Amino acid sequence: MKKSLFLSLILCTFLSVNAQVSIVTSGFSQNLTKAELNFSGDRKLFATGINDKTTENYFVVSKNKSGAETDELYLEKFTKKGRNFTKSFSYKLEHPVNKSLAFIDNRASYSDVDKDGNYESISIVDAYENGPDSKLQTVYGIIQYNNEAYIVSLSGEDGFIKNTFSENFSKLPKQISDFFLNFWDGLKKE
Repeated sequence: MKKSLFLSLILCTFLSVNAQVSIVTSGFSQNLTKAELNFSGDRKLFATGINDKTTENYFVVSKNKSGAETDELYLEKFTKKGRNFTKSFSYKLEHPVNKSLAFIDNRASYSDVDKDGNYESISIVDAYENGPDSKLQTVYGIIQYNNEAYIVSLSGEDGFIKNTFSENFSKLPKQISDFFLNFWDGLKKE
């Protein structure tokens, strides 16, 4: 009896560990420099390690120089190939006024929705009219699926009521779009 209970416990532990598909790790990500990963921006805002069943990854958010005329925000994924990390996903948002784009790290989701062993994510970016103390203009949800960007957004022009979608959004599998739209719908946007 004790032997079968012990074997059942080991089997359950193995299955629960094996079922874990994506693990968010911090590792050296908070101290990550441009010399270690060649991210596009001049300054790193956020970085985290995300390991899934098949790959080791870093997700990095960076921006252009503070004080520049325009604002540029980059969302990038780096995937380990051999000993090095190479850029496998990149999306750039631009705004005509510096310090107007804000990435909100606690309003993001990383998950293996379709259970294929690779993580999918949604990142939320707020765009302000004229810098962080001005009126909120647009809220973007950037979904990263199969290293492509799919966008959902809301505008202050209609009171943040009607979702607008990128042209390719309809190509997302229903399971992926439903999962991230449920997450998106649950966020406060104004």
